[in-house]
Amino acid sequence: MHLRMFTAAAFVMALLSTAIANAQSNAAGGHGQPSGHEVAVEIPATIDGILAAVDQRVTALDQAVAAGKLAKVHSEAFAARDLLAALPEKVAGLNPTEAKALAAAIGRIRQQAGLLDKFGDAGDAAQTRAVLARFKTEIAGIRQQVEGKPDRHAH
Repeated sequence: MHLRMFTAAAFVMALLSTAIANAQSNAAGGHGQPSGHEVAVEIPATIDGILAAVDQRVTALDQAVAAGKLAKVHSEAFAARDLLAALPEKVAGLNPTEAKALAAAIGRIRQQAGLLDKFGDAGDAAQTRAVLARFKTEIAGIRQQVEGKPDRHAH
């Protein structure tokens, strides 16, 4: 009797550890791919540096969509997302309302990057273009929120 309970417990623990390992692998690698699918993006030290890097990613997105290379969309969208997500740590002088608005905009960027990945991987050019337009509009709004604000670590 005790041996069966021990065996069942060991089996459950083995399943649980495998499930945890798979979940961690998926979280580390992004959209269900093995680790290393997403390349970590270097975050510039200043707001202006981040915005310039985002502009480069958006240009690359435009070029990929125009060339019909939709499989390349996810890496540029995720890089832009990661750059923009770093802004709250860099921006000084936001009041609570501005900080909340910036956080909400970055949340929408996260959703749109996921949609760009989904539609790009599916080869859906029309949906990819539509989401890219919203992505760019959201980035323009974020730019207005942070431009002219002091860098948090500037001396």
